[in-house]
Amino acid sequence: MSVMPLWKELEYFKEYQQDLRGYLGNEIANEVLGEALYLLSIGTNDFLENYYILPKKSLEFSIEGYHNFLVGICGNFITELYNLEARKLSITGLPPMGCLPLERTTNIFHGGDCIEDYNNVAKYFNEKLKGMIANLNKQLAGIRLVLSNPYDILLEMIQNPEFFGKPFAITTGLTLHDMNNI
Repeated sequence: MSVMPLWKELEYFKEYQQDLRGYLGNEIANEVLGEALYLLSIGTNDFLENYYILPKKSLEFSIEGYHNFLVGICGNFITELYNLEARKLSITGLPPMGCLPLERTTNIFHGGDCIEDYNNVAKYFNEKLKGMIANLNKQLAGIRLVLSNPYDILLEMIQNPEFFGKPFAITTGLTLHDMNNI
């Protein structure tokens, strides 16, 4: 899997801004950039792959330290976007990572149940994001920053799929047998 680093995303965003200004002119481009909604997601791959699978990060950081490290990176990235005229941002929190189909599949010795340690990491990380967002909303004039937290609704869907209909089973990769065992 290839994930683009945040610094590269900023480079591409700067190029886009330059192209947009060339096409629309500075005034209109600045209005478009200031009114756009920017969607950010951080954390799932960082924890599941970079922390739990690859030993380097887990040797370098405690889980608390890694939370702080990622929240710091996210806050710096948001500040960089703000300096590039972004004002409306939605940060997506973590889902119940321990209930993702791949994680449940690797937990086969425990009946394919959700990995609660991963879910706890996600809940705590979302709380850290919430605090960071509150601080940035106070510090950066004119920013409208929100947390879009999918954790509770996705966990509800996983624990009570009958309330959400059959398409949920198809989109998650869970079989009817899996859903009956939840």
